[in-house]
Amino acid sequence: MTDRWSSVIVALREQFAADADIVEVEAYLSLHGYNRRQIGEILSLLYSDTAFSHDSGADMMLRHAPLRVQGPHERGRFTAEAWGYLVQLGGSGAVNFNDFEQLVERALVHIDGRISLSDIRGIAEDVGVEDGSVNGERPQVH
Repeated sequence: MTDRWSSVIVALREQFAADADIVEVEAYLSLHGYNRRQIGEILSLLYSDTAFSHDSGADMMLRHAPLRVQGPHERGRFTAEAWGYLVQLGGSGAVNFNDFEQLVERALVHIDGRISLSDIRGIAEDVGVEDGSVNGERPQVH
């Protein structure tokens, strides 16, 4: 963690529970005068070492990669479903951080206008990413 944000991260960990809604944390930071870039940096650091629970509530998983926040040039391009699919690929381990960035860059370069879920799935399939959800099947986790 950088010294620049260490005191802010400590304060946030004291203020919020580990499973706190990211929107609440973002609103808190915004009220304290941080801009979007700073909030993105802080949230990336805050959630990079934090364990979070899956929907089942049974398993805990450590985040080893930093939380990826969309840049200003990406916000208007990706639909929520497309970005969610990319985050799902990264979170499931189907792609590493570098491959994630390559998928984002490829989509931005090769697709004009809004980038949809079908566009991202097509790009991921073209580069050989297997997410295990072909034909609506969910990946089996052991």
